[in-house]
Amino acid sequence: MNPASPVPAADGFWTTRRFLLVLTAVVLAVFPKVVLGLTTFFFRDFGALGYPGAFYFQQSLFHGELPLWDPYSHCGVPYLAQMGQWYPPNWLFLLLPLPWSANVSMLAHLMLGGWGTHALARRWGADGFAASFAGMAYAFSGVSLSCFQWSNYIASLGWLPWVVLAATEAWRQGGRWIAIAAVVSALQVLTATPELTLLGWMFLAALWLAELFSGKIQFWLSSRRVALVILLAAGVTMVQMLPFFDLLAHSQRGANYEQSRWAMPGWGWANLVVPLFHGYLSPQGNWFQHDQDFLMSYYPGLGVLALAAAGVWCARTRASLVIAATVLVCWVLALGEAGHLYPLAKKVFPWIGIARFPVKFTILTSFLVPLLAAGAVQKIQAGTDARARRGILASGGIFLALAAGLVVFARENPFPLDAVSAMTWNAIVRAVLLAALIAALLLLAKIKTSRARLLVQFAALGILLADLLTHSPGITPTLPSSVLAPGFWQAQGKPAPVLGSGRIMDSPDAERQMLFSRVASPQLDFLGKRLTEWYNLNLLDSLPKVNGAITLRPAQFDILENYLYYTTGGHCGRGLVDFLSVAWLSSPDNPAKWQARTNFLPVITAGQKPIFEGDEKTLQSITAEDFNPRDTVYLPESKRATVTITNQTLCAVTHASFSPNKVEADLTATAPSLVVLSQSYYHLWRAFVDEKSAPLLRANLAFQAVEVPAGRHHLKLIYRDPNLEIGAIISLLSLAACGWIWLRAPKSFGDGRHEPGDV
Repeated sequence: MNPASPVPAADGFWTTRRFLLVLTAVVLAVFPKVVLGLTTFFFRDFGALGYPGAFYFQQSLFHGELPLWDPYSHCGVPYLAQMGQWYPPNWLFLLLPLPWSANVSMLAHLMLGGWGTHALARRWGADGFAASFAGMAYAFSGVSLSCFQWSNYIASLGWLPWVVLAATEAWRQGGRWIAIAAVVSALQVLTATPELTLLGWMFLAALWLAELFSGKIQFWLSSRRVALVILLAAGVTMVQMLPFFDLLAHSQRGANYEQSRWAMPGWGWANLVVPLFHGYLSPQGNWFQHDQDFLMSYYPGLGVLALAAAGVWCARTRASLVIAATVLVCWVLALGEAGHLYPLAKKVFPWIGIARFPVKFTILTSFLVPLLAAGAVQKIQAGTDARARRGILASGGIFLALAAGLVVFARENPFPLDAVSAMTWNAIVRAVLLAALIAALLLLAKIKTSRARLLVQFAALGILLADLLTHSPGITPTLPSSVLAPGFWQAQGKPAPVLGSGRIMDSPDAERQMLFSRVASPQLDFLGKRLTEWYNLNLLDSLPKVNGAITLRPAQFDILENYLYYTTGGHCGRGLVDFLSVAWLSSPDNPAKWQARTNFLPVITAGQKPIFEGDEKTLQSITAEDFNPRDTVYLPESKRATVTITNQTLCAVTHASFSPNKVEADLTATAPSLVVLSQSYYHLWRAFVDEKSAPLLRANLAFQAVEVPAGRHHLKLIYRDPNLEIGAIISLLSLAACGWIWLRAPKSFGDGRHEPGDV
């Protein structure tokens, strides 16, 4: 790629503006009903976890409440401290109608990623068509399409190329690029994808070392610029990171939270070539790998892969070698324990254990492989490099032979759920499209007229899109937008529990049934989940719930929830269900059937006799059949010396009121008493009795209690996060510093065009 070489007239068509117009047209053609608001994405975490959270966030803001705490999930859980809540575009889209704005946000980030890849390829010397090819390949890769399950991953993928572009220019040129790199890096961090952010910066570190050893940059100058970018970016994110780190320290997750699962299978590299190799078809019509359900696909496109291999072979520049090495390392790490490299990485970086699913390492490769392919596209269509023509023909032949061999192997050694015929025909289509793509690119080298050249370029992009959009049927399913309408519970005529006086609870048996749905119709399956108020879907109906699906939960509550729902032999006595204020309990045999309960306790009770025990004994006691939450409350053994109450007392609770961040009640006690709340204990809650601070005790393993003196009193509990206040100040100061750099730095950005060999 040489930016100084003559550009054919047709290739001059592919300006940034025209590429964006073409990309927009493709998005509109692929997702027309989504753009019009007629249908919505819904599959897996987007529909049952992410979207209900966005709806709760929007409703809280519309009611003038900053949702620091979510009282509707897990008997109460920190909300704004969860990663991803302070991502600025989310706040913008929440001002627009849902679910339309949530869907358009994902499509906008998809386009942002394609645009960024186009801009980066151009910056690194690619011509307009080669850069457009890379942008399309990234925007519609198997990884990108799979990530419509999670809005945060789509957002992170959108910013990734811009982070690489801005960071590399920041260490080369400094000036305004430092401010740009800091802001876009902060935005990617705020999307809440730590694995992808870390991988992106490890790749940048490799690029920086390559440029340093080539003598293109100076060590001290470039390192100071990078350090300033990182410092400013970290500062901008503090409004999120300080509350998050505090939550992480008090949550269920740690370095050894969970053994790696959902790694790429040992044979998983085969799916890079044959996308349905050893795949199975779910009841709803989506394809998955055996033992890996996180990504439905990480297929980069067979033609893109062949071009990338040819690009590395033909170019052999520092950039191509660094990119290729990073791709290979990521594919090995994605194998998890089986690849042996992942366990070593965990030993070096123990905190990587807070993240799960090693298959996520393939996400970065979806961005890097198209960049390698762009180099081959440029060399081939130029028609001046015979080695490039031989390279792509050889690479195409190798991948065609490899695909054929994998198909034969899979047919002779099928897994029990393999759809061998579908896999075979799918692979044949990939092979035909690979041959057509290579033929189109080789034809470009011979065509001299602008109009014919442009038609062939559009044909090549069409072949690329045909491959990517058809390689895994059902990868981006949609449903009518009405399936996400709020008030589903209320529409059935069932009384809704009121915050503070009652909750719903998925029975453990019902929860296990919902994890493995076998309903064939996606719409009926999702409506069934709405009936069961599964995961976070209760937020759409404003229903307080005992369990939920918030990522980080207070550690002690997670112990209880894990015992009830995920421990063999776990037991939940009637007394605990009463204490949890369960007004509705789902049937163990039919998760969609709700059983109304009576005699359950409100969230605030008082007058219980304290019993002091360790956490293990407390867990056994409160889940036992003879637990009576009206008479007794379990407190930690460490509080025996500080709690003065020894017996059951008379204490009346009146005028209780609840909001997301505050609980209030009037009390009348005949003697010093304990007031107990079935709200999750978390250290940032502050208790006040008659406006005087009072100790907040951890009760019944994971809940709250306050000691009050005899007489009439007003109890107030307030959730306040000083980490948020400090973080907001740091973020504002960091943004001001970015603005100061922008204003003081020269306005020129330089031509920015670099030979691949310069990188």
